Amino acid sequence: MLTTKQIMCRVYSGILVVIWILAPYSILQHVEIFPVLWMPQLAIDRAIPVCFQSIWFYYSFYLLLGLVGLLVEKKIFIQYLYTIGWVTAVSHAVFLFFPNGVMRTDIDLQTAPAIYQMLASLDQPRNAMPSLHASLSVVAAIAAQFSGNFPKWSKLLIWLWVIGIFWSTIALRQHVSLDLISGSVVAVIVWWRVSKSTELRHHGL
Repeated sequence: MLTTKQIMCRVYSGILVVIWILAPYSILQHVEIFPVLWMPQLAIDRAIPVCFQSIWFYYSFYLLLGLVGLLVEKKIFIQYLYTIGWVTAVSHAVFLFFPNGVMRTDIDLQTAPAIYQMLASLDQPRNAMPSLHASLSVVAAIAAQFSGNFPKWSKLLIWLWVIGIFWSTIALRQHVSLDLISGSVVAVIVWWRVSKSTELRHHGL
């Protein structure tokens, strides 16, 4: 069990991580160095209908990141933080030099629920590939997979949770499958690279 001090340390770390993710992300929605590439829909994207109720899965992404961050062992937690940091840095670099987005042509914002209109107003259809929702959800699932604090049944539930988050990003037309695939690849590569790096040794891990 974590002590109160350890819990607060992880909470503060989580707050800094959220700032690291959202501050540049918000700025990059309005920065355009090169023309925006609009990502194509594949057959699987067109087969998934718009579902505004999936917004709860979409927002549960933050709960997943926080839950895993509070429950994994110290070694996994440090690697988790480093991986999130590097995944986010790589993604922001792509958003800056290779701006891209997803069209919301099959959604009528005027008739959409208010909670979706709020999401659409805060999160412009930009910064699509690689999907941070996908990459960071996969990082959380990988961290839980390597942790001894999660029983086997809960690890399966977390992967199902990740699939639900993936579905929600397409059902809300925030992403297409190519965004999710690229985000997942970035997550796996960065996790592996961080596990081989000397950064963890500075923490005696």
